[in-house]
Amino acid sequence: DGEKVINVIPDVGFLHTGIEKNMEAKTYVKAEVMSDRIDYLNNMGNNLVYCMAIEKLAELDVPPRAQGIRVILAELQRIESHLVWLGTHALDMAAMSVFLYCFREREKILDIKEMISGQRMMTTFIRPGGLWRDVPVEFEAAVRKFIKEFPSKIDEYERLLTKNPLFLARTQGIGVLPPEVALNYGVTGPMLRASGIAHDLRKVQPYSGYEQYDFDIPTSTDCDTFGRYTVRIEEMRQSVRIVEQALN
Repeated sequence: DGEKVINVIPDVGFLHTGIEKNMEAKTYVKAEVMSDRIDYLNNMGNNLVYCMAIEKLAELDVPPRAQGIRVILAELQRIESHLVWLGTHALDMAAMSVFLYCFREREKILDIKEMISGQRMMTTFIRPGGLWRDVPVEFEAAVRKFIKEFPSKIDEYERLLTKNPLFLARTQGIGVLPPEVALNYGVTGPMLRASGIAHDLRKVQPYSGYEQYDFDIPTSTDCDTFGRYTVRIEEMRQSVRIVEQALN
């Protein structure tokens, strides 16, 4: 009814791709290419969690340099994912400019991924015990250039959306998810934090050396679509902070 969902009927199974079944017939290393394809917006994150599971089982230690590179790549992947969310979110309201700007910055991250692996998306760059190989010499300069330029781009997105009356009318008070409902339904990530719950695995259960990095957990008490927007905007800024520290 307008912006309000009155009823919804889940129809389960349309995203089932048979990945788990395919992995059964492969060795741990050969099966890793499947992890890239679980979620095209979090290729590096899925590589990382899969490799961490193998490392825990095999009691493998990861060198500090590899851990730092993993963190850089995971945070660039987080930014890339949020850019797709933001761009397509705005596109649903016919804000074509925001979509084009977000994909402009995403291209730069895809270029970095291609630089290190030869692939723009399905890199399989993170491997059990570390990485496929060390990053090329031009990697650091490319990442530093990106994180130097990117904060001004976030400001640009905000100038287009944060006080835009059309955007506010379509997001404030829409899709309200109170904290107790979010917890009952097992909601995680930015959606949970946008319901006012400051839960982030990088803080409460650190991995890959995240305990060494200084960053905040963005939250919102709005509990609506606008809150989920502001949380992701701030999370991109925090990712830049983490990458800066990891480079040093």
